[in-house]
Amino acid sequence: MNRHRREETAILDPSVLARVLAVGAFVLSAVCAAMGVATATSDGAGATADPCPPVTAPWRADPAPMTASDPVAITVDRIDACSSLVPVGVDDRRRIEVPSVHTPEQAGWYRHGPTPGERGPAVVVGHVDGDGRRGVFADLADATAGDRITITRRDGSHAVFTVTGTVQVSRNWFPTRDVYGDTAGAELRLITAGGALDPTGRSREDNVIVYATLTGRG
Repeated sequence: MNRHRREETAILDPSVLARVLAVGAFVLSAVCAAMGVATATSDGAGATADPCPPVTAPWRADPAPMTASDPVAITVDRIDACSSLVPVGVDDRRRIEVPSVHTPEQAGWYRHGPTPGERGPAVVVGHVDGDGRRGVFADLADATAGDRITITRRDGSHAVFTVTGTVQVSRNWFPTRDVYGDTAGAELRLITAGGALDPTGRSREDNVIVYATLTGRG
């Protein structure tokens, strides 16, 4: 399920977002200039993506935020993407880590932010490819408004999200405020790399970002 090679993840640590915004847009853009999903090693770098069956449990429409519970799997119906989820943190440059490029099928969730279903923007990252194999988010750019994303949570519940939009942006102009800024409800961001390889041949020039809102639970 993936088409590119990953390199070095540079997504701003949301724990510093409030301070960055307070300093001003100039600093924000300077920090974002280095961003682009990559091949940093995560806390779960050695984990193997477990195949996850289709989510068939009944669910009901309910956009109200849920209580916290760690996510354990993600399914994106339209692009046939499915993976277990491993927690990732930040590296010494304050960038979100991603699972190892050697396990491109593995997705990771940012453990210092909201858990999917809680109020606020939860973040899930993944590769487009690695080691000559397609990654979990190879086709993320094809996600469109109305698509369903299901997060299976450790407490046995499912948080059902509906895609509201997909954007591809230069890694030098990462929309930090839109991705990490406070939200009134529970939202989800899926992030991977996109576009052409840069002159180094190691990094993609763009980021692909999917925005989704909580619309139901099971």
